[in-house]
Amino acid sequence: MRARGFTLVETLVALAVLSVGLLGAAALLLDSLRSHAGSLRRVAASSLVRDMADRIRATPGTGAAKLAAADLAYFESAAHTLFPRADTQALVEFAPATGPASPARYLITLRWSDARNDAGTDRVALQVLAQPPVAG
Repeated sequence: MRARGFTLVETLVALAVLSVGLLGAAALLLDSLRSHAGSLRRVAASSLVRDMADRIRATPGTGAAKLAAADLAYFESAAHTLFPRADTQALVEFAPATGPASPARYLITLRWSDARNDAGTDRVALQVLAQPPVAG
């Protein structure tokens, strides 16, 4: 009479196949968590850059040097809080208007180092056009 059921070898092979599948699922889960964390960092950086753009648009053109300096200090401080690594750069570049009807141009850039990114760095940039103050 022949015994029915699984042998020990069949059980071990099934367990090995199941283990490989579970390791693959765990690796996929970890990769998706890393991607999600990177996306959250990018969203936070975009929000910070948009906030700086709103501050630039809201700052009146004349007599606003103190306010602009405070806004820039806030932007840099918030960027270093969000990305505490030493190589985080928060830049606001200004190109003045060339005529009475042309707007001034601001380029707001936030760069940070991301070891999980293949390039090693990531950045968010936004260009803001602001009308020059009306003389009066």
